[in-house]
Amino acid sequence: MEVQRKSNGGFPEPVAGAPVRVVRCHHDACGTATRVRVPPALPARAVRRVVCESCRQPFQCDGGDDVGVMDAGESGAGRLWKYLSIPVAAAAVIGALILIQGSGGGNEQPSSAPAPVAPVPAPAGAAGNGNGSSKGGELVKGSSYTLVLPDGWTRTSPPSGATFAASAESGGADATLWVERDPSLSFPEFESKSLAQLRQVVGSAKVTGRTSAPSAGGTVVTLAPDSPPSGAPNYAVTLRVAGPYRYYLATTVEPGASRDAAGGAELIHSSFIPVAG
Repeated sequence: MEVQRKSNGGFPEPVAGAPVRVVRCHHDACGTATRVRVPPALPARAVRRVVCESCRQPFQCDGGDDVGVMDAGESGAGRLWKYLSIPVAAAAVIGALILIQGSGGGNEQPSSAPAPVAPVPAPAGAAGNGNGSSKGGELVKGSSYTLVLPDGWTRTSPPSGATFAASAESGGADATLWVERDPSLSFPEFESKSLAQLRQVVGSAKVTGRTSAPSAGGTVVTLAPDSPPSGAPNYAVTLRVAGPYRYYLATTVEPGASRDAAGGAELIHSSFIPVAG
């Protein structure tokens, strides 16, 4: 796959006709700005290494300006992936992000078979002071999902009933994925059930984001505690649906966690893609 493209800052064009997130990256060397279009599920901070549309030189985009999510008419998304399905296109975006940011390809073996959804994991231990980078990572290919394991993170043994688990090597942040096979559970029912689980663990819960799509498989819902007390861990949950599977991805970031550990947790959420067999 060609990574150094001449348009869109070197990133693959999102799916034609779909909403996109626009990130404006200023290149100090030549004084121009490059607008990069990525799928809405990816945060602006995921756009790091950009190819300048003016001088064609790659540069590091730190703190790009998140212009926001726009529809296809506003963004002028290209035709590169016109004939690709949304899951394939999204997976290609993640692969391109890994290559652009200088990371190696992963050879992870598929995880264990899908297991029932369980509550959010208990808070991680006290944060460390490590300075490991989470700018890149390796692509983990599970039996029913893919995600990026950030640099400075290590896979760990999942708790009972979970499918995937990982933690920051510097401490203070962890991630756990549960997968439930229940085709009769609608997305609204799954969302309600997950909110109840989060409330049971941390005392409160609310929907913090929703990326709607024509089908449940393209919808993304994020949850978090409602007004958590000062000094409490930062819990975040991503809900996805694909075929008969229901996915509950949770991360915990301690108040004293390093910046890279917190960024790694966000990268895991933004890179997660369900794959229904």
